Amino acid sequence: MFVSSALLGQRRALEGTRASCRAKPAWSGLRMVGYQMDGSGLGSLNPLHYKASAVSGDRRCFRVSYVLPNETRPYSGRPLDNIAQTKMVPFVNWYAEQQRIMKMGGKITKVELISGGQQRNCGNV
Repeated sequence: MFVSSALLGQRRALEGTRASCRAKPAWSGLRMVGYQMDGSGLGSLNPLHYKASAVSGDRRCFRVSYVLPNETRPYSGRPLDNIAQTKMVPFVNWYAEQQRIMKMGGKITKVELISGGQQRNCGNV
C-alpha cells in the first residue's frame, strides 16, 4: 500500500509537468478581481471608474480659522509662539484639511460657512 501511494504521487507529478508543457496563454494563471465602490465588479483589468463622494455642483465653502504651533526653536527657554491662520476650504476638501490641521498639532478656533446654503439636504436624512 505504501509503494502504490508513492507511485501515485509520482504519477500526479508527471501529469502536472505534462499539463504545464501545453501552450497556455500568459494571462491564464493570472486572476485579478477588481471591485467597484458598491462591491460589484467584473474582475477585468479595465480602468475602474470610482464614484466621487462629493455632491455634483456643490458650492459650499468654509472659512476656517486655526492656530498652529511654531516649532522653529522647540528647545529654547521661552514659550513657543502660535501662528493664527485663516483659510478658505471647499466642502469636498474639508475633512482632509481638518485632519491635516490636527496632525500638525493645531487647533481649529472658528469655522464659518461663506458660500452655499446652510443645512443642505444631501440625502442622508
